[in-house]
Amino acid sequence: TWSVTDDCGNTATLVQTINVVDTTAPTFTVPADVTIECDQDANDLTLTGDVTDEADNCDAGLEATYSDAVADGNCANESVITRTWSVTDDCGNTATLVQTINVVDTTAPTFTVPADVTIECDQDANDLTLTGDVTDEADNCDAGLEATYSDAVADGNCANESVITRTWSVTDDCGNTATLVQTIN
Repeated sequence: TWSVTDDCGNTATLVQTINVVDTTAPTFTVPADVTIECDQDANDLTLTGDVTDEADNCDAGLEATYSDAVADGNCANESVITRTWSVTDDCGNTATLVQTINVVDTTAPTFTVPADVTIECDQDANDLTLTGDVTDEADNCDAGLEATYSDAVADGNCANESVITRTWSVTDDCGNTATLVQTIN
């Protein structure tokens, strides 16, 4: 309310309305794009990052939230997560930024190769009960792994002897391969 009074006490009064509004969206820094392994938890913000520097011209105590959209990656265990971060102030002004989380499988499986073995020339080198089979096949993201092998045969010291170099391999669904060698005399 504005008032003006002259020297004789005559007063004129007028009213001005001042609307105080909050139309400015908050600001924040979105986490950097990140790549994690398929056995890591994409909801673990210590791995994927959290927003920082939340600020607003009128509000304090802002809390960022996110929602994820997941797309298939290059193989069964990979994906691309588009994480949309939002911060909203008390007046409904929202800031939105996007982070990309690439979920990959770059870790090769592991296994234990059979020990080197010596068999007689009349025994079947393809009989895994004699020569041994791999054990402990494991992978960070795949189950049901199956080991395969290929043999390279070299001549031994006489006509009935040979040295078989058996190369064992285990490959996960994303093409990561572990290879170990067994020698069969």
